[in-house]
Amino acid sequence: MENAPAVFDEGERVTKISFIVVAILGVIKGIIGIMSGSVSLQAQAVDSLTDLVSLVAVYAGLRLSRRPPNERFSYGYYRVETLVSLLVAVVILITGGFMLVESSRRVLDPTPLAEPLFVMGAAGLSVPVLLWLARYMRRVGEEINSKAVQSQSEDFMTDVYSSGVVLVGVLGSWIGYPVVEGLAGALISVLIIRVGLELSWSGLLVLLDAVENPDALLEVKRLAEGVHGVVEARHVRMRRSGPFCMGEVTIRVPEGLDVDKAHRLSHLVEEAVRGGVPSLESLVVHIEPMEHEEHRVALPIVDDSGLNSRVSEHFGGAPFYIFVDVDGDGIKRWYVRENAAAGLERKRGITVTNMIVEEDATVLLSDELGDGPFHVLRDNFVGTYPVKGGVNVRDALDQLIVGELVLRTDGGKKEEKKV
Repeated sequence: MENAPAVFDEGERVTKISFIVVAILGVIKGIIGIMSGSVSLQAQAVDSLTDLVSLVAVYAGLRLSRRPPNERFSYGYYRVETLVSLLVAVVILITGGFMLVESSRRVLDPTPLAEPLFVMGAAGLSVPVLLWLARYMRRVGEEINSKAVQSQSEDFMTDVYSSGVVLVGVLGSWIGYPVVEGLAGALISVLIIRVGLELSWSGLLVLLDAVENPDALLEVKRLAEGVHGVVEARHVRMRRSGPFCMGEVTIRVPEGLDVDKAHRLSHLVEEAVRGGVPSLESLVVHIEPMEHEEHRVALPIVDDSGLNSRVSEHFGGAPFYIFVDVDGDGIKRWYVRENAAAGLERKRGITVTNMIVEEDATVLLSDELGDGPFHVLRDNFVGTYPVKGGVNVRDALDQLIVGELVLRTDGGKKEEKKV
């Protein structure tokens, strides 16, 4: 999991900066809140203290997540980060509950503020600083896909809103309505509790392996099926583990595909999916051979007479190619293409080979086949079978369907192996 160090470095950096900023703001709000008797500002000071605890927890979680997998924790320690996110949410809920009780008391027994201008100054200073900090943490959290960092960003945004509410409450107390300051504290408390509940639910969903984004499953399926040789992708599963995702997918491949090709195909699928889903740290690819699958058969032909055409003796020099879709029940559909390589003096073989691959053919029936085209077709999961030149296309397909043809294992050669 080579992406982990860079991810956690950035997360730890933003956490350290946040700790310093929040500590300074908390001290300022705590001193002024006590001097002025402002319950809303004192509540914000307590919230700053819980933010410091949360930031320490986030930092510890990121540090623990660096540990490599071992026998006991074979998937690594990434979920420590999710656990920390839940702990942060619990701290937020406790803080919100404490603030709500204290604010309710101040509503029932309102007291004028001693230094309203200082309270407004402290709250006003918090707004731009916390807004910058929240945006900074959100950007980093999204970049490194860290739920804990994103959770802390949401907490800071709540602090921004609560600072605005403090300003309104202090202004109300200043003009002769001290009860407004208590109501402001209660409103801040409700906002904080709401954020804590949302973060708790999000963390629980991750721990329960719930799919956060169903569209990601469709994207994995699309990317896997885009790899040449994959007939179908299904049973896609994904789960979060800290800032990363782990996935599984089952791919259906043509029946009779040998072990080496299947292994190479699974690596191609893994590379394609991980390239398209950056948060995916690992992907387990299961191979499942298809039974009675549909094939697209390519044949070089002498004349354009559809299924009554005659098979050409030449691979690169045939004037036409016919492509026929067949399955266990027989022929389904067909079409003919002119051979762009027929008039070439050089590179006819590779030109025809590229055309066959582009048409998504899975089988080639041809009298002759050089080593170069054979290996290219094999690497693109196209099975090749020898047929006599001059035979009718329909008859050649019947031989393929009933299993009379033998699979080539080398260019221009035949092997007695029924498929």
